[in-house]
Amino acid sequence: MKLNKIEQNKAAKDGLDVGPEIDTFAKLGWENVDKTDLELRLKWYGMFWRPKTPGKFMLRLRVPNGVLHFNQLEVIADIIGKYDGGRADITTRQNLQLRGILLEDLPEILKSLDSVGLTTIQSGFDNPRNVTGNPLAGVDPEEIIDTIPYVKELDNYLTDCHRGNREFSNLPRKWNTAVAGAKDNFLLHNDIVFHPVRRLGQLKFGVWIGGVLSSQMNAYAVPLNAWVDPEDICRLTGVICSIWRDNGERDKRPKGRFRLYLDSVGVDKFREMVVERFGPLDKWFSCASSGLGSKFQEKPRSHFGIHKQKQKGLYYAGIHIPVGRLDVVDLHRLSILSRYGKGEVRLTEDQNVILVNIPEDQLDFVRKDVIIERYFPLEPGPVAAGTVACTGSQFCGFAITDTKGDAERIAKELEYELEIPEEVKIHWTGCPNSCGQAYMGGIGLTGTKVKGGLGYNITVGGSHLQVGEEYKKGVPLDELKDVLKEILIERFDAKLRKFPHL
Repeated sequence: MKLNKIEQNKAAKDGLDVGPEIDTFAKLGWENVDKTDLELRLKWYGMFWRPKTPGKFMLRLRVPNGVLHFNQLEVIADIIGKYDGGRADITTRQNLQLRGILLEDLPEILKSLDSVGLTTIQSGFDNPRNVTGNPLAGVDPEEIIDTIPYVKELDNYLTDCHRGNREFSNLPRKWNTAVAGAKDNFLLHNDIVFHPVRRLGQLKFGVWIGGVLSSQMNAYAVPLNAWVDPEDICRLTGVICSIWRDNGERDKRPKGRFRLYLDSVGVDKFREMVVERFGPLDKWFSCASSGLGSKFQEKPRSHFGIHKQKQKGLYYAGIHIPVGRLDVVDLHRLSILSRYGKGEVRLTEDQNVILVNIPEDQLDFVRKDVIIERYFPLEPGPVAAGTVACTGSQFCGFAITDTKGDAERIAKELEYELEIPEEVKIHWTGCPNSCGQAYMGGIGLTGTKVKGGLGYNITVGGSHLQVGEEYKKGVPLDELKDVLKEILIERFDAKLRKFPHL
């Protein structure tokens, strides 16, 4: 098999092999570390070289199912608080990315994270990424299953309990795993999704495979026609991932994603290959007629505001984090808010936060809390509420546009100028790699260069059931707001606000 340069470097030295060298790297300084170790292999420990900020790295955590506790928030705050301009971004995988990190501090940072049960292992590049699930797992009155134990089991399996798993440390590209717990969980963009399906009185998992959002292809997962016992989800994930690992594209890197390999083989043939390694698979047949949990709701719930939990007398509160970006003070604020409950928060794929396990007698205090009123509203505006934005050009060398800055500014302007009846999902991504998942948005915006400057390509019609379709290419940034106003009026029942004093 022909290998590109990256694959040759991975074959020469596994990314996990730099673990014992991190202390040495810290003492040497980034300028003296081998270039491939610095810019490639450190990603196996979540540490990303950023050409935009030489010497200041991005550190990506693993936060399975998006569950964080107040002591973890405090440790993360302490880490970024050491740096001028330190930030933590909530990602579209219920995760956190820390910015401004220095290599000399990495050994102590990893120890601090480990002391509160957090890790960065295999969180980047060609590895199994953070495993996601229902952000309301365990408290959701509409949940079919609590995803947390299954997500933790998969995360431990894929990373060998955070020691690093060499079975999955040299994949052709990244691998995304998710477990759905309710009918409105928005997860078909993952490489493998386990969705609870009840048949003949038994609750098992239906399996969907091949979701992808990338520069080469944007498509949701397709059914494998398999119905598996909960105790088999790790083994099945390993079989599917290893078939791709052993046969996927390693020359033309843009063609390396699992879905492209799946399409080259065909779903039926691939299922046969899985059966050869795994053994017989129960068939699922029709997802539309199998009963509980076997089909998806047409419209996902909004988590914003205060809602009853499944536990009597307890509530959860969904709060808005503008474009998912937190500074050190914000992290301390979240830690304080978490203590209205039992000190726990949940990160969402929409880059927001949910406070859980709040007693009824604390609800008025939550509503009136100055942090809620000033910084993290329970009821954000309809554009801000649905805004998802990738890192953007401020920190990412791939991004063409400043997605977070553009998204926050334009959201405020649109809400000022328009009456919009309900939340609109607007996803911003700075380049075709689609970290901001543009094709999932009711409106999707992908950064591009246009004549005389920067702009965006626009897609419309995306949802958790279908990817968006191309609407207009190359819209200059100074014309973007007006084009978005047209779309909101034509497709989302928005109306121009009347200002009688003008």
